[in-house]
Amino acid sequence: MASVNPRVSKKEFILALGLNPHDAQHEHYYRAMRDETILVYNRMNKDTSHLLDSVRTDPNTRPPFFWHHIIPERQTWAISEIYRLAGPITRPLLDRGRTIGKYGPNWVAGWLLYSIFRSRDVRNNRNRRKGGKGAGRGIANEKVELTEEAASPKRMYYDPVRNRTA
Repeated sequence: MASVNPRVSKKEFILALGLNPHDAQHEHYYRAMRDETILVYNRMNKDTSHLLDSVRTDPNTRPPFFWHHIIPERQTWAISEIYRLAGPITRPLLDRGRTIGKYGPNWVAGWLLYSIFRSRDVRNNRNRRKGGKGAGRGIANEKVELTEEAASPKRMYYDPVRNRTA
């Protein structure tokens, strides 16, 4: 199975795993892998020990940290940790990603971890960049968002960070 670049879309990632992006069961597998990855991501954001020296010593450095501020050896450790902690549902999918070289030691875990970092990086959040919902976070904006969300319920998915179970 050929590895994919960590910057490819979710659809390309799913297809590279041999899954169908339109199959609900395959989406369940994806969410399970993502949930396991979030646990490792959260551990990496608890302290600055994973950061480059130049960033770690900056008193303004606060989580969530940026992917490019993580020491490369710690990125590799996190990818290995995701694989090590994989459950029975996700292990077969992560087994498909074992590789050496550019995207080693596991391109599947690497894609997932990079994806989590990117999705939580405010600089990459389209809504915040465009000044849309979520821009200029403040108390007044949060009240407006709560009112808007109550008026139009959204389809929610399980997120251990949001649900405070991680």
